[in-house]
Amino acid sequence: MSTGSSTSVFVSSLIFNLIIFSIFIIIFITLRNKYLNVYRPRTTNHILPNHLKAPPLTKSSFGWIVDLISRPKSFIIQQVGIDGYFFLRYLKLWAYVGFFGGLILWPILFAVNATGGGGKTGFDIISYSNNTHKWRVFAQLFCSWFFFGFVCYVIYVELVYYTGFRHNLQCTPFYSSLPSSKILLVDNVSEDLLYEDTLRKLFPSVQKIVITRDTSDAKEIWDKRNKLVKKLESAFVKVLNKCINIRSKVEKKESKGKEVEIPTPINDVNSYIKESKLPTYKYKPIIGKSKKVFNEGLEELSDFNQKLDKEQEKIKINSDDLTKLGSIFLEFPSHLELQRAYQAINKSENFKKSRKYNSFFPDEVIWKNAGVGFVARQSKRTGAKIFLTLMIIFWAIPVAVVGCISNINFLTEKVHFLRFINNMPSVLMGIITGILPSVLLSILMSLVPPIIRYFGKLGGCMTFQELDYWTQQWFFAFQVIQVFLVTTCTSAASSVVVSIINDPSKAMSLLAENLPPASNFYISYMLLQGLSISSGILAQIVGLILSFFMGKLLDKTPRQKWNRLINLSTPSWGTLYGSFGLFNVIMLCYSIIAPIIIAFTSIAFMLIYVAQLYTFVYVSGHTTDNRGRNYPLALFEVFVGIYLAEICLLALFVMQKNWACVVLEALWLILTVCLHLYYRIIFESVLDTVPISAIEGDYPIGDFGKKDISQVGENYFVNDSNSLGLIGGNNSGFGGSGGSGDSGGSDSFGDGEKLETSSSATLFKTKIDEKSDSNYYVQRTAKAQDHGYSGMATNFEDYVESGGSKSGLINGYNSISWRDTITRFFHPKKFVTQSYYKSMMPQYWNLNISNTLAKDVDYKSPEISDSSKPTLWIAKDTLGISEFLIKLCQNHGVACSDEDAVFNEKGKVVIEDDSYPPDYESSIMY
Repeated sequence: MSTGSSTSVFVSSLIFNLIIFSIFIIIFITLRNKYLNVYRPRTTNHILPNHLKAPPLTKSSFGWIVDLISRPKSFIIQQVGIDGYFFLRYLKLWAYVGFFGGLILWPILFAVNATGGGGKTGFDIISYSNNTHKWRVFAQLFCSWFFFGFVCYVIYVELVYYTGFRHNLQCTPFYSSLPSSKILLVDNVSEDLLYEDTLRKLFPSVQKIVITRDTSDAKEIWDKRNKLVKKLESAFVKVLNKCINIRSKVEKKESKGKEVEIPTPINDVNSYIKESKLPTYKYKPIIGKSKKVFNEGLEELSDFNQKLDKEQEKIKINSDDLTKLGSIFLEFPSHLELQRAYQAINKSENFKKSRKYNSFFPDEVIWKNAGVGFVARQSKRTGAKIFLTLMIIFWAIPVAVVGCISNINFLTEKVHFLRFINNMPSVLMGIITGILPSVLLSILMSLVPPIIRYFGKLGGCMTFQELDYWTQQWFFAFQVIQVFLVTTCTSAASSVVVSIINDPSKAMSLLAENLPPASNFYISYMLLQGLSISSGILAQIVGLILSFFMGKLLDKTPRQKWNRLINLSTPSWGTLYGSFGLFNVIMLCYSIIAPIIIAFTSIAFMLIYVAQLYTFVYVSGHTTDNRGRNYPLALFEVFVGIYLAEICLLALFVMQKNWACVVLEALWLILTVCLHLYYRIIFESVLDTVPISAIEGDYPIGDFGKKDISQVGENYFVNDSNSLGLIGGNNSGFGGSGGSGDSGGSDSFGDGEKLETSSSATLFKTKIDEKSDSNYYVQRTAKAQDHGYSGMATNFEDYVESGGSKSGLINGYNSISWRDTITRFFHPKKFVTQSYYKSMMPQYWNLNISNTLAKDVDYKSPEISDSSKPTLWIAKDTLGISEFLIKLCQNHGVACSDEDAVFNEKGKVVIEDDSYPPDYESSIMY
């Protein structure tokens, strides 16, 4: 029986992708050292703190690879963040698993399949489909036991590693002192608990309380004001540009001796443009009412400022009159107190419908969902899930077409208008069946994540961390169902459609026989991902286009140009894990059926690892801090690939009527399910919490603190009179969106002095001092005064309390030996120690974050917390028109500035080096 075009598909795909790979690599090598803002923006970006600026690499064409991959873990973690580190670990891990798995599987399965007598050709000769001997499949059975068992054990080892890392990470002084480590968000709180006195009885150590309230009026004004600022800046710069061009034309005519009328006064807009020609704006296209920028726009902006001030004042004074929305923010004096409360929420009947969140900053809260009630949230979430489920179903139609294209040569016998395909050269046929489907499938899948994220927000995700988690789950489901199941089935079905039509009774056996050759599509898919996609990541084609073409067309104002230059692209961890989780599913499902695919998957993982490592260190900025939480989710998702692989093998054994193999594989499937459930039981309850004993310096290695966490949760609302539960003083909740005024407590977060003098902090130190390796976790007792804060926080000294130097940010280049690596693999719990994790963490995590930075973090929605007035940012010109506009704005009570931006001789806006918008506010970057 024909095996299709596997050889021509592979050769065509390989040549095509090698050509693309070579082009992209040449672009990268040629331009890497010339266009730093595209290929190395993190070496020059002046808003980054010094400890996050990437150090230079060797300038040689390929020497940078060795230079980069030889850097220690502490360097990688510091530069790419915890989420970046674990994503890179994910890529490298499965490249290694594929490599070691292949060393064992290939000698056995290649020999069994190649001598199977099936008469296949190409790659199919070493696949399951070439084995016609019924009892030889015991080789596949026992190999599946070994490989899938090995993968399950790897998952266990990595879950142990991540859990220990996460717990030790959150106990470091730096992470413990972050404002995000002291804030607890609880939603769906019953109305009878939404009183500050009641909440203080429940949480006696809480410092500040915010009960979210309906501030929709202020929100509407705030949103409109932000839109208007953008419209006014764009209109002002447009007017300035037009005036400069008019003046330039007049001067050119004058220089040629022509008689011209010189606009006067020279710095007045009205001298160049008639009032009727001045720009207008509207909030809604077509149906919106047009308003003049001069002077209606300025009057409206001034009016928005005044209205927002009144709304904010009303919220502060009369917050009790606003409708409570059922979510509360609780600030605790320390990370220890936060963890005690966090672990208790699920143990209380008062919060049985509530969800809890921690480890987030204010700009990571999806504020519009913070005030949605339980019924509304459940309805929205259900609606979002229904839509995405239907989308998965109907998305199968275009994906099925793509799957059929991969074996389109088999359809020509029944679909007559396609018969011209039979006359095509083998190279062209290879492009159509190998390259085209892979490209189309990648395009189809790239459209999915933005839709998932939109419905995640609509469905009530409270934080961007939760949104990333939601995206990963749904995108992984999309990938598995569409890219794997639908494509595999349609590819296999299209290859035997004629035979099934002629003899329907053989449908199942024919599909089973042709399922292994369907792997040819995934070989092309892995070539595309491993060669073209990895090199494309390095080449930064999109970044080049945006920087040199789209940027020049779209960016007109100083702020737009500054944002393009300064704002770094940030990865979506949910999308990345969902994409590359599919690689594991493909590798596992075909590891026994068509084991050659392990090679292509492993190579793809490693090439993408190198490309992403460079990108994360030198190009990408840090996104929301999920603290690596997507990693264990991705590990659990690997079980989906194992299940599918075992089910596929079961189906193949059934088709061969090899009942002994069916029973044995079914037992192995049941064992896999039990193992999966066991992992969930021992790990899921400890992934998002930190055992109190770990914070106190005595890490519970045996059960990772599961018993500790359970006891703390059960006792928290019962025994509130203990010394740990009574600290925090009587600081009242802060006004704005919920508290009832201030009775003397500081409104700042992360008050280091209070923490140092609190009884819990004293107990914390006393207990830790008795432990080994205590210097790592003991809070510093002698705190120096904060350094002067410039508002930019670009110096290391602005980030931490005293005790650090830039030269000591990163631990030494001590790497773990191969012997230790092997020992850790077989005895992972032996390495769950503070000293082991300390060796790979940046040394500045030994220091508290600067109190000056921490105290300015305000957990209120932006329409409440934003007390600043926006400043219009325009560019300076030689005619003095910008000064005229600044005075015009001042007359309307609006701030305007032309600092750090000028019009060049061509009338284009240029921003100065090391410039900042006039209303720039720094944020914590780590």
